[in-house]
Amino acid sequence: MAFHAMTNDTTIAESACADLDRFVIMDPAAEGMLKIFLFFKGYHAVQCARIAHYFWLLQEQDNNSKWIASALQSDMSDTFGVDIHPGAKWGKGITMDHGTGCVIGETSVIGDNVYLMHGVTLGATGTSDQQDRHPKVGRGVFIAANATILGNITIGDGAVVGASSLVLNIDVPAGYTAVGIPARLL
Repeated sequence: MAFHAMTNDTTIAESACADLDRFVIMDPAAEGMLKIFLFFKGYHAVQCARIAHYFWLLQEQDNNSKWIASALQSDMSDTFGVDIHPGAKWGKGITMDHGTGCVIGETSVIGDNVYLMHGVTLGATGTSDQQDRHPKVGRGVFIAANATILGNITIGDGAVVGASSLVLNIDVPAGYTAVGIPARLL
């Protein structure tokens, strides 16, 4: 499946390489690309999510593709301890450090060079009847451990969301920091 996806969508392999490059820069525990490639489950989870997304997009042409994407999502949850919906869209240069406990909703969009720590949730509020109900994360954003971002809101380029913060009903402008429960802007 992975080979099929990467052969038919070369951006998957390009993004995987960009993720490796960025991981080496961002994670001081990374002792080179080989260690990340072989042992870092956050990296593995993002690559699996990219492949699941490929199959998710094919569902209009082939109903079996939706089942493949859903099976990959289930396997990711069991294997890596993350719940990433295959509909989520990923940029390049993603660092998911540790990854355990991350939840990424269906209409989430994650820009290039985003750093996600463990326990991050990009979810819906559960009250929206809109189809587009998850956060949009800009380029170069840092989201610290156990941060929760809910709803169809925007986290602007270069923004920071502090550890254990709850971002709800507010956009975070580019370059700002959001901290606290509920989050306030700094």
